[in-house]
Amino acid sequence: MAKITLRVVRKPNLMKKKHTSISVKEITKASFETALPKKPSADNVTLDGGRINSSSWVKLLLLGTGAYGSVYLGTSKSKTHHTGDRAIKTAEISHASSLMDEGRIMIRLQSPFIVRCYGDEIAREGYSTQYNLILEYCSGKTIADLIEDNHGELLESEAKVFARDVLSGLTYIHDRNIVHCDIKPDNLLLSPTAVRFRSTGYLTKIGDFGLAMEKGSVEYGNGYGHKRGTTRYMSPELIGHGFVDFGADVWAFGCTVLEMLSGATVWGEYGDLAFDDWVNLIGHSDRMPHVPAWLSKEALDFLSRCLERDVNKRWSTLELKNHPFVLL
Repeated sequence: MAKITLRVVRKPNLMKKKHTSISVKEITKASFETALPKKPSADNVTLDGGRINSSSWVKLLLLGTGAYGSVYLGTSKSKTHHTGDRAIKTAEISHASSLMDEGRIMIRLQSPFIVRCYGDEIAREGYSTQYNLILEYCSGKTIADLIEDNHGELLESEAKVFARDVLSGLTYIHDRNIVHCDIKPDNLLLSPTAVRFRSTGYLTKIGDFGLAMEKGSVEYGNGYGHKRGTTRYMSPELIGHGFVDFGADVWAFGCTVLEMLSGATVWGEYGDLAFDDWVNLIGHSDRMPHVPAWLSKEALDFLSRCLERDVNKRWSTLELKNHPFVLL
């Protein structure tokens, strides 16, 4: 599966290691057909007149790379309608099925807490044909960068603001039956804004929907058989039994808030494990991520609601939005 993860190119992180997203998803032409509009597949591209035009965008700077594609800072070629910089997520057309699925989800999401998708294109670039997804460019990097730049934990007051933003974004997509499946600090992008609107100076936006699933789609089925995400952020029911539901996002969100508050990588005391070891640790043991005792009572209680092993007892995003930890 073509999984492209937005990565901001920066100096090596000495505090934590990169975490790779995985998926056992099989791309089929039936994916999302019950809920989303039809789009051309990577294997059957047809355009008006049979012509494939050159891209409408100039790629200025490589922002990150993935296994099957790249993300560039881009600007429009149009001299009459300057739209500002965009992030161009691109893959060679024969490897673009996953990116197309991502575009089909993102293009209908309109929330200030979700990275905006402005459309897509199939374009001839050099000797290859590329599928380009045109996204909002968030110049403030990511939550992962912010943790690194602060050499560890963020102030609790800052973490609360970021957490509220992410909860708003998650509530929005869950209301639309979408499970993100890969919430983590690297996929939470920061968009600079006036301090009078956000004390941190940033608005947090959820990005990278490459592993997202829509409940009710053919691909989703009954929710089982989908081990996908970044291992150390996967919930017990997801990594242990392959069950995808909204609770998986809540668990991953709890791991992310824990990293913001503690400055330490979740499950970091176990180092880098093989996949089967992650399954045993998270999915089939009674162990929990280490939560520092010095956190405030509100923070400790909030994390306990997110990091609940029993998915039926784990709080929803709506419940979490009313928790004292994130209330203004």
